[in-house]
Amino acid sequence: MDVMEQKLKIVSKPKFYHSRAIFDENLVAIQLSKTAVTIDKPVYVGFSILDISKTQLYRFHYDFMLDHFGSNCKVLYTDTDSLVYEIRRQNVYEVMKHKKNINEFDTFDYEEDNPFGMPLLQENSKKIGLMKNELSGKILRRFCGLRSKMYSVDIQNGGFIKKIKGIKSSVVKNTITFDDYLQCLRGNTIISREQHNIRSRLHVLRSEKERKIALSPHDDKRYLVPGTFDTLPWGHKDIASEPPAKKPKYN
Repeated sequence: MDVMEQKLKIVSKPKFYHSRAIFDENLVAIQLSKTAVTIDKPVYVGFSILDISKTQLYRFHYDFMLDHFGSNCKVLYTDTDSLVYEIRRQNVYEVMKHKKNINEFDTFDYEEDNPFGMPLLQENSKKIGLMKNELSGKILRRFCGLRSKMYSVDIQNGGFIKKIKGIKSSVVKNTITFDDYLQCLRGNTIISREQHNIRSRLHVLRSEKERKIALSPHDDKRYLVPGTFDTLPWGHKDIASEPPAKKPKYN
């Protein structure tokens, strides 16, 4: 059987994936798909963890935060296992360290001589289901959240936390500032940045330069309340109609 017959035999198989790569006139790669797949991993564990995490967050928010702070607390941002709050007119540290509430929190990462008098309970360290202050007592001065996975935190005497999904961390660290987030939010401005990637095509490595949108004020997963920076989930009872979106300016 010559080479051509071998190729024709392969591409005529039902598992031929209709994918091939031609490297040169003497080298061609042909991909075949699997005819059988063994599912022996507990895939349900992944979405079960997400559901349990949501249940824990909702319980903490409605049964603890709203119970203790009421209208004085406002959710600024939430993720799978975290919440960012703005709390007014109440001392959150006094509420946290109260003997009835301390077991809601893992405070073991606080400094031993912290100015809030927060007790360090080793039995709560890394305990599943407890909430913890990710800043470990550092003061969060400002927060700017544009959309999911796109936010920045200004920490008193502690620098900044800057998150942008899809943009290299070195680009975010060196070229994006907290003021860029504010400019994007207040000026309805889209900010883009260049970054370099190493990609492989046909097993040939190449360095590529690309320009991507880094910061955008438009979140199609949320409804922006007119005249504010507040958002509501789609389907919320307070959404009367969708206002026309402003056309962004590119920067």
